[in-house]
Amino acid sequence: MTEYRVVQTVEAFRYPVGKVWGPYLEEVDAQQRLATLKNFGGDGVIESGEFGTGVALELVGAGGPGGVMASV
Repeated sequence: MTEYRVVQTVEAFRYPVGKVWGPYLEEVDAQQRLATLKNFGGDGVIESGEFGTGVALELVGAGGPGGVMASV
């Protein structure tokens, strides 16, 4: 399955050159990430290929609002 990712080529908003965003299953999602990056004065390139599993976020901690986001 082809996936897409954005590799940052210009430092922006606390993120260094080389930061990888993704992988995304849809190219349009990578294009949106690149547009957002450019809005913060950065830039990047979209790469396609098979990059493995992306990072998933889930709520951890017990009870109600105010859970903590953690990468898994």
